[in-house]
Amino acid sequence: MKLAWKEIKHSMSKYVLIEILLVLMIFMVVFLSGLANGLGWAISASIEKREAEYFVISKDAEKLISISNIDTKALEQVASQTNDNVTHLNIKRSNINTLEDEAKLDITYFVIDSESFLSPEITEGEGLSNFGAEYPLVLDDSFKEQNIEIGDVLEDSVTGLALRVVGFTQDEIYGHSPVGFIGTDTFTALNQKVNSSYTEQYNAIAVQGTDIENIDIEGLEVIDKETVINNLPGYSAEQLTIKMILWVLVVISSAVLGVFFYVITIQKQKQFGVLKAIGMKMSELTRYIMSQVLILSVIGVVIGNLLAIGMASMLPGSMPFDLVISTVMIISIVFIVISLLTSLVSIRKVAKVDPIVIIGGNE
Repeated sequence: MKLAWKEIKHSMSKYVLIEILLVLMIFMVVFLSGLANGLGWAISASIEKREAEYFVISKDAEKLISISNIDTKALEQVASQTNDNVTHLNIKRSNINTLEDEAKLDITYFVIDSESFLSPEITEGEGLSNFGAEYPLVLDDSFKEQNIEIGDVLEDSVTGLALRVVGFTQDEIYGHSPVGFIGTDTFTALNQKVNSSYTEQYNAIAVQGTDIENIDIEGLEVIDKETVINNLPGYSAEQLTIKMILWVLVVISSAVLGVFFYVITIQKQKQFGVLKAIGMKMSELTRYIMSQVLILSVIGVVIGNLLAIGMASMLPGSMPFDLVISTVMIISIVFIVISLLTSLVSIRKVAKVDPIVIIGGNE
């Protein structure tokens, strides 16, 4: 390791280029992983953040929570079959209009019991249960970018019902759409605006806990949160595609790095021949080469990760980007391991170096 480090310092100009390349590669891969996680989060955040382990939905919904329909009587039946807390949930996509500039904004309503465990954490203003206004609305704070403030009145673009903003929450997104939380009464009023005979139904019943073994209701099934997320429209296909691109990039980047090390090894054949001639064993040369690759890889990974983290802090809040430390660590370790493996090609080349030929002793 010491000899490898001395060689790097002695030939710094030679290794700077390869180190820059290495930094750019790991930066590109880590940044892409942040985009992949961010896009996944933009689809599923408001499901992931709910404090529910399981959801009861109708079997004919094929595990797609937003098209499930459950009779309100099922809530009491589920509650009687488990010791865990249960509550209802409705999800509906719509649009809202700002009254000042009449801008039409995309929104997904999460309809909850304001006293239940599905209530969001309020970062500004009041929650649904603490406000006496008619038709209160708690918005994701991304709506602030549209100059929406607490106390503003927004109009549901389909029904014309006026909703008053009473609070803001954070990181509540569903299907790339910012979420607005409303109560059951507000949801009923919205539906009765377009259908006076509307009767209340639920998309799902959320279960806070794992006591689900005795839940058995005809036409309904219990699925865990991960299954709900994996069946959200576009989630699995999008994640599979991006993660495949990500790991292909990891392998290709490491392979390109291996090619660079191989070229450097060819340029240093005479040096390796001399080292063999003075008695250095192949095992020592192997440790020397792998130490160089390890040092360069670790430095590149550290700088590349710091650049990605720094870039993440400068991105706009509306951009779906989420760096997960565990994922960054896995990518970094895999990158270093593949780099070491590709260096085996260089070692094989060095093993074939004949010191007599290299120093001209056969002439």
